[in-house]
Amino acid sequence: MSGKAETTVWPKLILFGDSQFQRSFADGSGLGAIIADKLQRRCDVVNRGFSGYNTNLAKLILPQVFTKENLENVAGMVIMLGSNDAALKEDFKLNQHVPLVEYRKNLEDIVSYLTAHGLPKERIILVSPPPIDHDTWNVVCATELGRAFERANIDQYAHAVYEVAKAQGTLFGDLYERMTTGRDWKSDLSDGIHLGRGGAAVFVDVLWPIIERLLKPYPQVYPTWTDIDFRNPSLPPYVHQ
Repeated sequence: MSGKAETTVWPKLILFGDSQFQRSFADGSGLGAIIADKLQRRCDVVNRGFSGYNTNLAKLILPQVFTKENLENVAGMVIMLGSNDAALKEDFKLNQHVPLVEYRKNLEDIVSYLTAHGLPKERIILVSPPPIDHDTWNVVCATELGRAFERANIDQYAHAVYEVAKAQGTLFGDLYERMTTGRDWKSDLSDGIHLGRGGAAVFVDVLWPIIERLLKPYPQVYPTWTDIDFRNPSLPPYVHQ
């Protein structure tokens, strides 16, 4: 073998958000694992979920998490935030509340930052947060954290995502609308706020057609083994269309 082979670089699909994504490869949800499975040998699914974070914190960490260099070869970024922003406003250290107007501005700033650092708006998918079963979530918080972490008006936060996506020209996945239309959506949540297996299935149902359109230019990397002549193997260089 002579010469230096060019390293194959897989395109990336990034999941950026809160615990909905941090937990997305765990047994309770698995939405990240489902998407990664669908994209085998076509695209690396990168999990950038941060449990408990709201849009204030998400915006704060942007320069450390996403640079021009690591945004190269990103086929798409899915952004879902809001479950924590919708916390009721209280005066204590762990209050995650972000007012609706500020939430909308934070989403706009996140999109602006990403586009300024080389990610086209056509590759950004904003997703509305899921509904919240307040009774179940409050019981879970009281049991595990010693107090309730109440939420309110998640429907307004979900609608704000739609407004930002429309104004900024990004793609949009309406998870909230899909879950709350003709479904027993409470059973889709694992603990009143996080997506369970049912919610993960709805998420994939909403997002997959959008992701598939984005990933259309990226075929499977390297031939299927049954298409290779093992007596004289030869692999073409990988170039996406």
